[in-house]
Amino acid sequence: MDDVFFDLDKSEVREDAKSALQKDADWMKKWGSVQVTLEGHCDSRGSAEYNLGLGSRRATAVKTYLVSLGVPAGRVTVVSKGKEQPFCSDANEGCWQQNRRGHFVITGK
Repeated sequence: MDDVFFDLDKSEVREDAKSALQKDADWMKKWGSVQVTLEGHCDSRGSAEYNLGLGSRRATAVKTYLVSLGVPAGRVTVVSKGKEQPFCSDANEGCWQQNRRGHFVITGK
């Protein structure tokens, strides 16, 4: 399952993520017992409190999109990681973009 990336200070699912999410939804429908946790991540800018809220909105946006594609809501849990678990730690736009993501973790089969 691929990460979904977000624009700065945004929580809307981008057009370039929709085909990947369609594949993820198809996979989840094929494997009907799989449970996932969607982690919402942010870059290092902004306060911890702001980024926890933004991370939650990002993960919820991905979940909502998956549900719109037919994935049962009860199979997807949402959690915000804010800026606390960066994928990349450099202070530049290329790195920050990698950190602004919705990340899938399979939590049950």
